[in-house]
Amino acid sequence: MAKTDTRAGYKARLVSPYIKTTGKCMELFYWIREERSDDRHPGPPSPTLLRVIAISEELTEYVLYTVSDLTAHFPRLYVPLLNGTYRIAVEGQRSVMRQFCALSLDDLTIMDCDLFGKKILTLRCHTLVSLFIMLLLSSFHF
Repeated sequence: MAKTDTRAGYKARLVSPYIKTTGKCMELFYWIREERSDDRHPGPPSPTLLRVIAISEELTEYVLYTVSDLTAHFPRLYVPLLNGTYRIAVEGQRSVMRQFCALSLDDLTIMDCDLFGKKILTLRCHTLVSLFIMLLLSSFHF
């Protein structure tokens, strides 16, 4: 959601199709920023929110995680998903008070929980193997 002070309380959703979520986890990186506008609405600020929601086939919504902390960088959010078949929604909601606010997401991944962390090792092994093959090939003179 772009940084603006209009459309207070506005929601935006990114929703997956129905997937088997048993044993799955979701990872994403997020950024939340807000600043008070010209004090048109005094009182305590209501935060900009990021929610991870599981939607059942009966359209029941289960909020799995809510974040409202302002960030200076893109922290990682890791959420274990419910067992079953669900649509996964990532929802952003602007502050209800008219303040400048923005929310951004990056690198959203849903996969088996036990595969998180192994992805980097696999990539590094593949890179090392490729490097080794290139070194072998470069040592041969045709």
